[in-house]
Amino acid sequence: MLTKHNIIGINRDKSPLINEIKTINKKYILLNLIIMVILIIGVFAVFNNYKWYNTTIVKIEKVENSFSNESEYNTEEKYYNQTVIGTIMNGKLKGQEMYLLNKYSSSGVFNEKCKPGDEVFVKIASSNNGKLTGTIQSLKRDKYLAILIAMFIMLLFIITRRKGIFSVVSLIVNIAVFWYALDLYSKGHNILMLCNCLVLFFTFVSLLFIGGLKKKTFAAILSTLISVCITMILFKIVMISTGGVDYAFMVYITGSTDLEGIFMSQILLGGLGAIMDVAITEATTINELVDINKELSIKELLQAGREVGHDIMGTMINVMLFTYICGSFPLIVLEMKNDVRLHTIILWHMPMEMYRFLIGSIGILLTIPISLFVSIIVFKKLRRFA
Repeated sequence: MLTKHNIIGINRDKSPLINEIKTINKKYILLNLIIMVILIIGVFAVFNNYKWYNTTIVKIEKVENSFSNESEYNTEEKYYNQTVIGTIMNGKLKGQEMYLLNKYSSSGVFNEKCKPGDEVFVKIASSNNGKLTGTIQSLKRDKYLAILIAMFIMLLFIITRRKGIFSVVSLIVNIAVFWYALDLYSKGHNILMLCNCLVLFFTFVSLLFIGGLKKKTFAAILSTLISVCITMILFKIVMISTGGVDYAFMVYITGSTDLEGIFMSQILLGGLGAIMDVAITEATTINELVDINKELSIKELLQAGREVGHDIMGTMINVMLFTYICGSFPLIVLEMKNDVRLHTIILWHMPMEMYRFLIGSIGILLTIPISLFVSIIVFKKLRRFA
């Protein structure tokens, strides 16, 4: 039976915990406020970054639209002309008024409609009667990208707290290294060798930043590398047996002599994220089960790991499908608009996406048993020798 004395004692015992929670919440709120201020300053800087560009930027003030009777390629698409007046935002001509002509179509496939408030990159043509004229090259979109990046980072910190910092750092480092690798490729380095190095780097950096220096992280790294190696070996065997892939279907690639290396690199990097996700999920599952109950048998761990693997398998394969299909979606729509049948598009115009999807899915399926067995060895078998 609780007496007044007991209740007071319980409240006293709880007060340090409550104070600690309040302190944590204050630190968490303060950290989020600091991050929010930094992001707002960053977005504001991008909104006014005209000096960062050498290309002339014009802010559109006034637009007049008129219908054009011209029809390109004898299509039913409608075309419009725009007379645009704007103000130059950078360079030696900053502040001067500029007159532009813009032509856009109803579909907007190869051109875009301008409206007041838009900022555009322009090429100055000439100066007639004191009037600057030029042509619009493209819209300036970096401010919208900055807003999305800020929202992404803010949500990442709110949801994942401390781990959000490591996720952002990992992402920035990976992008910087990938950019550097592309620069090396442009200077003549072998793309397949570069991508092999990138796979090792991305695997170690991403998982170590997110998982930390723990056994489950190293189990996930080992599982990822084994799965990627086996997947690429199987793919290479299939390529040798079938005479290879018809690289003529690789869109936008002309005059290149390393098509096989480019395609293999796409496979390596395309499925890496999904394979890492499956590997760290299985490693974390087995780690938690062993920590909770060290008496669990290997059979019970296998059963639990299989259940987790079956649950994530379908969603990860669908992620692979949607990722590759969405990349080709504009091309599919355009070809269907030109009366190309859907089965023709899939069978003849999209084999590369199907190859990448199938190989990536095979990698996911292989990762489930591989990561499961590696995790059991690390957390169950090797524990006895620790």
